[in-house]
Amino acid sequence: MSIWDAATDSTSRTTEGGAVELGLFGVMALQAVLNAGAEPGYRLVRAHPGFGPRLAPHRVVRHHVLSSLLEAGVLAPIPSKARLDDRIRDAKWETDSSLEDADWQVVWNVESRRCPHHELSEYLQDMELSARTQEVLLQTWQLLGTGECLAFGEYALACHNLNPAIARGAAAALPSILARHSIGQGCALMWSAAKHVASSFMRYGIRQESAVERDFVSSFCAISDRVNGSSSPLREFTRHASIPLSTLTRSLCAASHLSESYWSSPVSESSIDRAFPDTQ
Repeated sequence: MSIWDAATDSTSRTTEGGAVELGLFGVMALQAVLNAGAEPGYRLVRAHPGFGPRLAPHRVVRHHVLSSLLEAGVLAPIPSKARLDDRIRDAKWETDSSLEDADWQVVWNVESRRCPHHELSEYLQDMELSARTQEVLLQTWQLLGTGECLAFGEYALACHNLNPAIARGAAAALPSILARHSIGQGCALMWSAAKHVASSFMRYGIRQESAVERDFVSSFCAISDRVNGSSSPLREFTRHASIPLSTLTRSLCAASHLSESYWSSPVSESSIDRAFPDTQ
């Protein structure tokens, strides 16, 4: 079940019924997009390549959010930005920056094409925790946590003069890692794995990139396994003050009440239970 399917009770994605029709993930996604670049009145979202608030911590997550809203009919490309639907159907769309370079029209109400931004915030503030909403919160947190760790892994590899794309090989392992460790600890694991492959490069010289990627992922997982069997806690990296939380992360924290736990707790249902006021 996808995040969107788990978040919605209706097949309708636009909003004759308001925020409820969008579902939890739809509300968080749309609010994040508006906060990242909406013009006054919330009718248009302008692209701001290279500056402005980040929609999400990694381009794959940003593209997931934008394509979900586009496919659901919540966003529509500005007429001058033609052929975006063709880009979406392209199997290689995840590596294409066209989605982030586009300007968007907000299709909130089919007749008025307006979006009452306050309605999204009220929906998140008044939301009650249930099995369905907990599932969506957990999946969104996993999505963001994976993006945070991949982005930091790319940075760590670049710092060691290695190809940042190597970090993407760890994507499949990250959900199980983050179920046991926090995002901050996941970033520490990424740094350790980058140091390991850099050290290996110094000892053995140039190897095929596929071999380096396998070494990176196996080192990443092995360090995590060793920590699980050790009494010494895993180091946790802190967020740098120069990199604020993305707008999707802020929407998630508003809905889940995670606050600092977003970065410092394992990505788990129990963490959400502890953070949510009604479950105390």
